[in-house]
Formats: sequence, C-alpha cells, structure tokens
Amino acid sequence: MLVFAVCNIAIAVLVYQSENAEPAFEEVLPIAAKDVYSIGILQSADLAEQDKMTDGVLAALSVEGYRKGEHARIDIVRAGGNEKKLEAGVKKFVRDKKDLIIAIGTDSAKAAAKVTRSIPVVGVGVMNFKKDEAFENAGNMTGITDNPPVLTQIRTAARCFPIKNLGILYNPSDDVVVLQLNILRAVAERKGIHLYEISYDPSKLASPQIHKLVGHVDAVYVPEDPDLLTHFDEIVKMMTEAYIPIIGEQSEMVRRGAVLSVSPGYYRMGFSGGKIAARLLKGNIIPEEIPIVKQIDPDIVINMKQANKLNIGLPGDLWQRARKLYLYDGQPARP
Repeated sequence: MLVFAVCNIAIAVLVYQSENAEPAFEEVLPIAAKDVYSIGILQSADLAEQDKMTDGVLAALSVEGYRKGEHARIDIVRAGGNEKKLEAGVKKFVRDKKDLIIAIGTDSAKAAAKVTRSIPVVGVGVMNFKKDEAFENAGNMTGITDNPPVLTQIRTAARCFPIKNLGILYNPSDDVVVLQLNILRAVAERKGIHLYEISYDPSKLASPQIHKLVGHVDAVYVPEDPDLLTHFDEIVKMMTEAYIPIIGEQSEMVRRGAVLSVSPGYYRMGFSGGKIAARLLKGNIIPEEIPIVKQIDPDIVINMKQANKLNIGLPGDLWQRARKLYLYDGQPARP
C-alpha cells in the first residue's frame, strides 16, 4: 500500500508539472500548403479597439484569399477579460492543431506564448512585444507592437491647453497600466510636468477616488484599463464639471468625452496583422523571419464638442491634421 501511495503521488506531481510547465523549445516549420487552412483568432477583451483589430485581420485575410468558409476555417474566441477562458482558448486551438493563431491584445499573446512554441502566432496590438520576458525565445511569434505614443500624446495636448500638473488614475495590479505609468513618469520628467498619481482600487467606490484629482491637476491622463473604462462616463462628468480636460490613451475614449487622443488606427493595425498572417499562410517563411513592427501612422482625434465646452482652442496646423469628432446630440459624428 505504501508503494502504491508513493506511485500515485509521483504520478500526480508529474501531471501537475506537465500541465504547468513552460512549453519546451520546439522547431517551428513553415505552414504546409493545403486547400483549407485552420486559423484561430484569440481576442482578450471586449474593447472597441480590439473589435476593430479583429475586423481588420478578417478583412486582410479575405483580401489575400483566405475567406472564412472558402480557403480558411476561422474560429474566434473572445475571452472578455477572463484569464481562464483565454488560456482555455489557446489550449483548444493547440488540440485542434490550428495552422496559425492570431492573438489580439497583449494578454492573448502572452497566453499563446505560455501554451505553444510550435504553432505560428501573429500578435496584434501587443505591449512591449520585443522586450517582455514572456516572449523570450518565442521563435513562433511575430506581429505588431502597440506601445502607446505617450510623449506625442502629452506634447499634442500641451499645445491645446496648459499642463503643469497632470493627474493619472491607474490600477497598480494591472501590469500593462503600470508599464504605461512608468512611460508617463519619464515623459513628465522630461517635459517638466508634475505628475499627480491616484492609485485606483476596483474593489472600492469609484467616485471618491476620481474626486481626489479635482483641485490638484490641470489635465488628466486615462490609460486603457478595463476597470477604469467601466467608470469612464463618471470620470468625464466629474472632470467636465471641474473644467479639467482628459487625455485619453485611445480614440474610443474621445468618443466618450476625452478631449483628445493620439493613438493608432486599430482597424489598420489589424489589417497589417492580417497581411502578416497571410505571408505565413503562403508558406516558405517562419515567424522569426518576419520582424516585429510598430504601427507608425497614429491618428490625432479631437472631440470638438468637449473642446468647445471647455473653451479649448486648437492651433491651426493641428486643426488641419486632426480627425475632429463633433458628436452633437442627435447627429452622427462627421470627419
């Protein structure tokens, strides 16, 4: 009985280690030619910009001849911010022997890197793609990085309104947001701006935490954090009443009341990712032979209704370059 018990323990340990160990190095081969390719798209969060990236990927694949139901069988898993669902989605793709995985967002790419090192993966909109240790030695991965252009965002905003004291709400438990905070700290030091930081706790009431900014800042920077975005309308209402403009990390925040953002065109980013995926599907190339790139054509987006409400004037050249959202009540946005 003792021997039997020891054997069971040993088997349990081996099973646990095999399920939780990092994937071993595996040779990555070009995708073999076939009539119908099996593709898995993994989207980490229900965010508008990730939806646009997914739409862009599908459009590019279609243009390249890999239409869903014709030369491609495409399965999409939307994890909705659930880490377990994210990991389960990657594992299903591996079990299904997908020819290619397209990971939308940083968390999707990290989940893919954790589970497989042999199936080609195209990451789209991935923070710190080249430097994050999660992607170290991942020869099966390539794609497009999405480090926010914080310096350009602050420089553009400073041309529209004075920024001596800049507030930021951030969730310290979100690694991506902390990375953005560190970038913002470096930018603030470089520009001579005092940074007023509010550590946001999702388990507490949002309103008192948001209100801490009032009376201390000239403007507020809001990073892309799902917990904060849940209360974004409340942030806009409170800051507008205090005549404090909001700089949003991405353009969807401008639609919801931020004054401006300088951010990538997410549909274009997805389309570029889909073009990379098509290169891999054509064979004769592996991911590490395709350099990780950065989307270099960001959009300047300005909410004119909010700018007018806060009496913010725009320099002439910025007026010419920006995509202006008017968002008058009852009327659609127009360029």
